[in-house]
Amino acid sequence: MEHVINVLLLLVGFVFLVKGADFFVASSASIARRFKISSLVIGLTLVAFGTSLPELAVSFIASLTVEPGQTADIAMGNVIGSNIVNITLILGLTALARPVNVSKTMHKKEFPYLIFTSLLIALFAFAFQADAQIVWWEALFLLVVFVGYVYLMLKTSKEASSNEEYAIMDMKKSILWVIVGLVGVTAGGFMVTKGAENIAVDVLVNLFHMTTSKAVTLVGLSIVAVGTSLPEMVTSIVAAKKGENEIAFGNLVGSNIFNILFILGLSGLVTPLGINGDVLIDIWVMIGVTVFALGAAVTFGKVSKKEGFVLVILYVTYLIYIILRALSIF
Repeated sequence: MEHVINVLLLLVGFVFLVKGADFFVASSASIARRFKISSLVIGLTLVAFGTSLPELAVSFIASLTVEPGQTADIAMGNVIGSNIVNITLILGLTALARPVNVSKTMHKKEFPYLIFTSLLIALFAFAFQADAQIVWWEALFLLVVFVGYVYLMLKTSKEASSNEEYAIMDMKKSILWVIVGLVGVTAGGFMVTKGAENIAVDVLVNLFHMTTSKAVTLVGLSIVAVGTSLPEMVTSIVAAKKGENEIAFGNLVGSNIFNILFILGLSGLVTPLGINGDVLIDIWVMIGVTVFALGAAVTFGKVSKKEGFVLVILYVTYLIYIILRALSIF
């Protein structure tokens, strides 16, 4: 019975996360429109922030709820896993739905920054491994780089980066839905975190005799990562079908940058983020699939259906690998 409750907690939490993020984006964008805030600012802040709210909620709450002296391993696994899901499974499915054309402006700004941030987290993970953690000063540096990214985007962009249109709601209704969205995301983040941790311990540790660290890392990289990436999946696939290619690809690129810099930065300020040997490998996987996807986009100007199929296969292969690794077969 306890296992059923944990699974229900996880599923209900995902519903709260996705719907809460949806309410937040729609209502906050409506408020921004009312105050004549440009589409550029809305796209770079509200939409990117909204689709990454589930990752933020899960990682931040995970860092708040760990026992004193412990590290928030599920927070780190969730972000790295979500980035891998975004750039393989979601981009792959998006390209299968419709080939994703990429503008040259993304080659000059978003792509280099995504590579830089991915290498930055690898630098922190490998060069400062005396403590096997992302500690407060490293987290603070990530936040400073994030502020620099937002400033660069605002300074160099002349036109709106998002073509999505949001209806202007009544102000009182907008504020109410902003609050409802934030409450939904917070509650969903707590339920997903607790449900995932309980499943990791009760099922994977007790039934399959995994170590607690491996179990938590596996759940963070797989179930939680896919669940918290649902807003990005919906946004990118729908945008691709509508022919909004920059939104489709830009949403994923922006979310990955946001995940590394803001979410890990904010979570790491609260509690050190543990980096075990498995996560070190996953960071290189994240960098590898990112270079492959961006390389295809730069070389061919698009991510075709064939490349999308390869990305999906890469994710399935990675998923099989982390399951076998958690079972100590590798």
